Amino acid sequence: MRMWPFLVGGGFAAYVLHKRHVATGSPAVGEPLEGRWLWPVPSWQGRAPVISDGFDSPRPGLPRHGGVDIMFERKPTDPYPVGSPNGSRGFVMPDGLVAVAASDGVVWSAMSAPTGYAVVLDHSPIKAATFYAHLEKLLVQATARARSGERVRAGQPIGIIGGSPTDPAHLKHLHFELWLGGPSDRVDPAPRMRSWVVPLNPGPPPSRNAGFSYRRIGAAGEPYPDWVRDLKDRSGVYLIRDATTAELLYVGSSRDRLYATLTRHFQHWQRSKRFWRGQYGDGHDPGMTYDRGAVDVAVRITSRDAALDEEMRLIGRLRPRDNLTGRAEDIPF
Repeated sequence: MRMWPFLVGGGFAAYVLHKRHVATGSPAVGEPLEGRWLWPVPSWQGRAPVISDGFDSPRPGLPRHGGVDIMFERKPTDPYPVGSPNGSRGFVMPDGLVAVAASDGVVWSAMSAPTGYAVVLDHSPIKAATFYAHLEKLLVQATARARSGERVRAGQPIGIIGGSPTDPAHLKHLHFELWLGGPSDRVDPAPRMRSWVVPLNPGPPPSRNAGFSYRRIGAAGEPYPDWVRDLKDRSGVYLIRDATTAELLYVGSSRDRLYATLTRHFQHWQRSKRFWRGQYGDGHDPGMTYDRGAVDVAVRITSRDAALDEEMRLIGRLRPRDNLTGRAEDIPF
């Protein structure tokens, strides 16, 4: 990996000086690092990532490799042609996959580089940092010298994996480095990565609208993503919008049963049947059902007592297409 001059003052050079003053001793070679550590690339289609090019490998006309490249081992059914941005002879990388923080830390730098966006995470108080390169988009705030103060957790998306603009093939992969000090203290991360857990794919990063983060929830028959299952026993509001047009379709709320209340909108029944008549009081309407693969969902957690008031406020302000007009729908479950 080249020592890019664009990072001097905000990235590499400044980080060396910083670690000389604030870090504790370096872990011994091969010694496990303190804290929770994950692979910086999540699983994809149930497949774990692999190292496609190792540390210190020779590069014609370039310095030896200062980190590892991470992709997925090619399978015969993979649709990506050899020589395309998504595939080499032995490995593939899909579009839109996120790179995630390998451990808890602070964003030391996140900025554009000749080889794509690059991120440095400081994992103090241990004398360790991680470096992520060839990102096509940042999912953290751009910063230098940790001025943003942004903290990330292990497994949190920090960018979209891309290819280097300087690579004629533009092959998508994550270049990952482990520093036990500054960039001059790069070590081969592979021995330690053997014990690191491969995180689940968090899915595409949320899009923003009306102050909410919308995410896909998968097609019918697929397991709900972890963030949906985590809504069990929670209170809050949810918004459902058309994934293609971004039109807001429905706003609802729940007290203590947010998972059940939200996911009922993706069960197969017809509103016109009015099967709930007499169950929860006259006029009650538990809402529409939707094709899971055609909508995005946003959620805001609230206290139990605040959920209904928040729903009413959002319906009045956002005017969703399918809610009963003039009032919120007091869902009893």
